[in-house]
Order: sequence, then C-alpha cells, then structure tokens
Amino acid sequence: MEMATTASPAAPAVGDIHSSDPGTGARYNGGKVTFDLLPILPLVRWEEKYGRAGARAAGDLRERAFAVLGEIGRWQAGDEAALDRALAATGAATLEDLADCARVFDWGRVVKYKEWNWAKGMPWSVALGCIIRHCNAIRRGERNDHETGLPTMAHVQCNLVMLLTWRDTHLSGDDRPVKFLAGTLKDADHAH
Repeated sequence: MEMATTASPAAPAVGDIHSSDPGTGARYNGGKVTFDLLPILPLVRWEEKYGRAGARAAGDLRERAFAVLGEIGRWQAGDEAALDRALAATGAATLEDLADCARVFDWGRVVKYKEWNWAKGMPWSVALGCIIRHCNAIRRGERNDHETGLPTMAHVQCNLVMLLTWRDTHLSGDDRPVKFLAGTLKDADHAH
C-alpha cells in the first residue's frame, strides 16, 4: 500500500460541529501531520541540545545515512550522546523537520499497528536493526520506502525517536552489547 506524503485522509474529524455541548468542539484534521504521535518533550529537549547540528547536516542523503550508522554504532558501544547525534545526522534541526517521521508513525497506526504500540517498548535491538536496514537502503539509492511511499530517512528518524523515548521509559529493553563493544570506541569518537 502506498501512502500519500500527507497525514492519513482517514484521520477522523474531532467533535461535532452541530453540537453546543461542552467537549464537542470540532476540528477537521484530515490531511494534516499527526505530530501528536510523537513524544514531544524528549524531542524538544533533543532539539534544544542537538538540533542545530541537523541544520548543518544537509549533505547528500547517502552521506547522512552513513553518518547515522556511525553514530548509532557509537551508541551501540555505549556512547549515550551518540543517539542524539544520530537524529541530528538525519538532517533534522527542528520539530517541524520531523513531519515525515510523524507521517510514518501515522501510517503505522492506520495500516499496521495500534496507536502508540511502539511506546510499550521492545528490545532496543529491534529498532537498531530497523535503523541499519533503512540506512543501508538509502545508501543503495532508495529515497522512499517501498512499503509506505514515505521518505526512507523518516523511517530512520522514527526508530531513533523510539530509542530516544525508551531510554527514559523502557530501560529494561536495553539489550546493547556494550560490555563487548565498549573497547571499539576510541578517544576520537568521544570528541563529538
């Protein structure tokens, strides 16, 4: 199924335009980005600290995917700040830059999973594997995901957003092999 690059047209209208009862205020949100599917506070914190680097990471899409792989590898080995740098490496500098990421979450809600299903948590290696697969697809030249029709980098961002959230909400999912990979980090890797 190919999804348009706007939010799902199936997004329901809210409220009742004809009612005057409290709590029935109407809003027609069909076709609008569903930013409500993103965990805003961790993303605002991220933008305050790291987002500006994303504005500078406007290089070639394949180069950005490679940079994400480097940062996610550092994170896998125990460099906690590398997760934030990975999201910045996608080219995101502001919350608005994550509009396609929100569209991926919306596609997942409408087509594949339940809303906020991901927030329950899972082994972190699941999201890590998805990031690597999507980055490799970008490096092979895939601009849009074959399943959703949305930018492949937005799928990378989705999985990074999950990990950024889980580090605050689902620590029991942290199955990184840090004790085995910590030695792969070099002093130069910590100078970011």
